[in-house]
Amino acid sequence: MENLNANHTIDECRAAVLLGLPLPELRWLSRALRLGHQEEMGSAAHTVFTYEELKRLSSEAAASGK
Repeated sequence: MENLNANHTIDECRAAVLLGLPLPELRWLSRALRLGHQEEMGSAAHTVFTYEELKRLSSEAAASGK
């Protein structure tokens, strides 16, 4: 089994699906927590998250949903 490397990233659309959040809510939460970073993909920049950031977003989203 391949070890998960902290350098692997998930784009914001996939992160929203994995977390069960609408994309605008994920964007708001990630900005509030200052998580994610911009990566150039072709001619556009996209927000991506590391697995560690995704874990933190998951914890915060669960806590805010209570």
